[in-house]
Amino acid sequence: MFLAEPDPSWKAAAEEYVQAYRTAGEPHIGGSSSMEQSGSYEEWLEKIRGMHNPPADSALSPATTFFAVRKEDRRIVGTIQVRHRLTDALRESGGNIGYSVRPDQRKRGYATQMLFLALDFCRGLGLNRVLLDCLAENAGSEKTIRRCGGVLAEEALVPGDDGQPERIKRFWIAL
Repeated sequence: MFLAEPDPSWKAAAEEYVQAYRTAGEPHIGGSSSMEQSGSYEEWLEKIRGMHNPPADSALSPATTFFAVRKEDRRIVGTIQVRHRLTDALRESGGNIGYSVRPDQRKRGYATQMLFLALDFCRGLGLNRVLLDCLAENAGSEKTIRRCGGVLAEEALVPGDDGQPERIKRFWIAL
């Protein structure tokens, strides 16, 4: 597996990736900067490129979004986003890294591989630790984070996408 920064050459594979979530009835693709909500692949590319260097007066963190690609067939099996610094909002929910594995490719170890690769990228940014969180009931994500060195910091209630409180677990990974 390797991480690839999205560019125009990935358009067809990316559209097929989004369709896999729609087919599974999943409305959100983690670690993708809302790829599933973009009007077009080109608009989404513009959005994530803009996230590399947000305006200096912005409360946003610079971020890099990657496709996780299986080497054998160059199929996108996941998305992972690295936020280069923690903002107050990211400390509360989201952390430095968000990720997702396409529904039909889960439970094959891809999330762990993706996260290990993203941690190498974080080291290259000069980070010495990263914060990740997951829904408290998401045993698969918790297992992935712990396999990559995650240490539970706390559980918390945060507003979910629908505004209702949801319980999350926060983990630190030392780099």
